[in-house]
Amino acid sequence: MPELPEVETVTSGLNFAIKDLIVKKVHVNRYDLRIKVSNKIKSVLNNLKVMEVKRRAKYGIIHFENEYSAIFHLGMSGRIVIDRKIFTPLNKHDHIAIEFFKKNNKKFKVRFSFRDPRRFGFFNIYKTHSNEYNNLFKRLGPEPLDDNFSIRDFLNKINKSYSNIKSILLNQNIISGLGNIYVCEALFLARISPMTKGCNLSFQQIENLHSKIKHVLLKAIEEGGTSIQDHKNISGEIGYFQNYLSVYNREKKMCYNNCKANILRFKQNGRSTYYCPKCQKI
Repeated sequence: MPELPEVETVTSGLNFAIKDLIVKKVHVNRYDLRIKVSNKIKSVLNNLKVMEVKRRAKYGIIHFENEYSAIFHLGMSGRIVIDRKIFTPLNKHDHIAIEFFKKNNKKFKVRFSFRDPRRFGFFNIYKTHSNEYNNLFKRLGPEPLDDNFSIRDFLNKINKSYSNIKSILLNQNIISGLGNIYVCEALFLARISPMTKGCNLSFQQIENLHSKIKHVLLKAIEEGGTSIQDHKNISGEIGYFQNYLSVYNREKKMCYNNCKANILRFKQNGRSTYYCPKCQKI
């Protein structure tokens, strides 16, 4: 599932590709996505200009004029595909497609397609800041790359919990945008066992973890995300952070810290956890 760096890569590319463009036509091939697509999507978006494309946690948000927004989630296999000038035939998994034009330039055209073979994602429109819109985000924790992601608040949330630290970091109510890959990586860099209970971590450990989370996310964004299965940016290019993974997907391979231990994998709350048994002792 795409995590914060992958969604950031997609939304940044989209902001560059479609900001200030105007909707010419909306195609809907399927309405029955994870959240049912509004029947009004064609009439509402017609002739609206894109004001900005942003990310919140693992969601992409396209803000249009007239206080409307399209929110999308890439689910397990979702992608955003951009076609320019010459449009190829829509893929059978292109559930939503939007054609754009540029004012005063009739030759300029772009098409945005929301492609999701497994249909765990969604794409829908909302009145910006309506109850429906706000309900998607109201329980999300702070963004780990924002200035308001303070060490003190992070400490308070972790130290109150008897859950293991990996489960805490995957909880989108505590911190938003993290998934399995970057939690495993941040815990390794901070030398914290994924099995350690939050209440047993010291201030120094949490301070270090706070720093490593930011470090791993920024590096992943710089590399365009991690492409192990489905992730590609809007131009169809893969990300390259998989070349920098320290533990994730490295079961039985030697730890990079020269501790002479091999990376282990085990199931934790239904997900694969990768860690070094020597560098990340409980």
